[in-house]
Amino acid sequence: MAETKSFVAIGEEASRGTKESTTVGYLPVNSLALPKPDYMAKKRDEFRGEDTLLGPTTEIRMGEKWEGLGLEIPGFTESGGAKGLIGTIMKHFFGKASTAQNGATGQYAHMMSAVSDPLATANLGAKGLTFNMNAHHGATLKNHPYVGGRVSKLGFKQEPGLSLIFTTDSFGQKLSAIEAGLASPTFPAENLRLDFNNLTIRQGATVTRVGTAPNYTNITSTGTVVSPDSVSIEIERGMADKMVLNGTSSPGKTTFGILTGKMSMTIDFEDPGSGFNSKTEFLAWLAGTSSTNFLLTWDTGTPAGTGDNHSLIIDLPICNRLGGMPEIKRDGGPTITLEYDLHFDPTTALYAVGILLKNTATAV
Repeated sequence: MAETKSFVAIGEEASRGTKESTTVGYLPVNSLALPKPDYMAKKRDEFRGEDTLLGPTTEIRMGEKWEGLGLEIPGFTESGGAKGLIGTIMKHFFGKASTAQNGATGQYAHMMSAVSDPLATANLGAKGLTFNMNAHHGATLKNHPYVGGRVSKLGFKQEPGLSLIFTTDSFGQKLSAIEAGLASPTFPAENLRLDFNNLTIRQGATVTRVGTAPNYTNITSTGTVVSPDSVSIEIERGMADKMVLNGTSSPGKTTFGILTGKMSMTIDFEDPGSGFNSKTEFLAWLAGTSSTNFLLTWDTGTPAGTGDNHSLIIDLPICNRLGGMPEIKRDGGPTITLEYDLHFDPTTALYAVGILLKNTATAV
């Protein structure tokens, strides 16, 4: 039996539900599971004279959908093959991406933030995603194309000594016919990996956003450096698919709820006397409702152009403090997990979460 060699390729569909297999971005994943298609099946059990009580005559499938496709991906600034597809995943969560090339340095900046109407023509329009799940059936590689994909959740988790873990949750319309595996997968270069030693976290009001809100081309901060044990960000859009009477047997309409998000940070419970510290944050939460802001920047050090590097920037303009109780340990120093709700900034940034991806992809 051949060695199992599984991988995922992402394709963007010009029209949702139309499988994309030629222009794909390849991504390494830490785990891979094929979600089970959900068939809307119904038994034929009408009154049929004397045969009614003898059992249903048949069962038919009235429709199909899939959900629960979760990916855990090491963070990269580009995907292999079509370089922009890692950004495309984020774009399909937020609803839009604004791309600009820096004329002086040459790199491309892709700014993503939520829009109130993601499926408007100027945003995603009719587009969807195909998740091509490739895995061996015995000695034969097969491609399982899950079409009509929607990205409902994004997550970012960083711990010391590890790569950034980028997670997604998705749902969609149907599993297309299983076919031969995609040929010659190409994965992103290792120097484009977003690792723990690439990350700088800053807190404070000194954030400089270049460009017109919310389509910024660069975001920097000279705020206080924050050095937690770990940090994670989770955001979701409250998406749901539903069937409508449009002549198809798969979900034809997606609704969107309010964007929600949370940032969690495990850090030593102490008061160093200056700079950001967990004691001050804890006391600020006890005193009443209050907020702060954070800017997280992963800079790979690998040039994406002359004078600027492949990087990922996450801008959180209003973070409402939720507290978190200290954990006092007998066999180690006290720690605390600080938690923050992410709120929309209606005056400056014009988003609750802004993600800026710098790479060499001309579009995402």
